[in-house]
Amino acid sequence: MTNQTLSLDAALYHYLLDVSLRETTLLSQLREETALLSTARWQIAPEQGQFMALLVQLMGARRIVEVGTFTGYSALCMAQAMGVDGRLVCCDIAGDYNATAQRYWHAAGVAERIELRLAPALDTLTAL
Repeated sequence: MTNQTLSLDAALYHYLLDVSLRETTLLSQLREETALLSTARWQIAPEQGQFMALLVQLMGARRIVEVGTFTGYSALCMAQAMGVDGRLVCCDIAGDYNATAQRYWHAAGVAERIELRLAPALDTLTAL
């Protein structure tokens, strides 16, 4: 996978992930499944997902809007971090990858916290 935040050589980047990434098995599986897609470059890097989760926890965020969800990796990171009383609205357009996102959200037990709205984001944001 070439999606990474930092410009490091491959060995150093993999070392960084090995010693600092706290990724669940489910997140790792989602990332690996997404890497097989021709549009895999749309996926955020795992360290970005971990950082987003940290921000959600530090802020105590309970309401989140995500523009562009793809296979749901970042949404899953944030939904797990915000707790059971949180709500995440995901704005995306229809694609085969929507089912992948929803499958992983259900497997993680956070699907009830996430509302996927399939429409142009501007329309969804205006409606909110």
